[in-house]
Amino acid sequence: METYIILMEMTEKGLDEIHKIPEFVDSLNKKLKKKGMELKGFYKVMGEIDYVAIIESQNDVDALSAVMAIGKSKYFSTTTLKGYAMLEMKKSLDIYESDFA
Repeated sequence: METYIILMEMTEKGLDEIHKIPEFVDSLNKKLKKKGMELKGFYKVMGEIDYVAIIESQNDVDALSAVMAIGKSKYFSTTTLKGYAMLEMKKSLDIYESDFA
């Protein structure tokens, strides 16, 4: 499974309907599970970013569908990052050292 970090900023609609966000997250979680994805966490944070979600998906295409679902809610504008586990980083470093160093 691949890891995706979704940074979200509230929109006007999100602020107006903030009381509906927990219900939206529950619904999103159920839909992701049906598609074989997992919502690892959905957090309200303080600072320039308002919310952070972490999802796991089989591939970029499925992850993109989840990000589009979040955007379609019109509660948030999103920025998505793909995360790499340290084991993947180690493999990349090994490739770098053998092929590029």
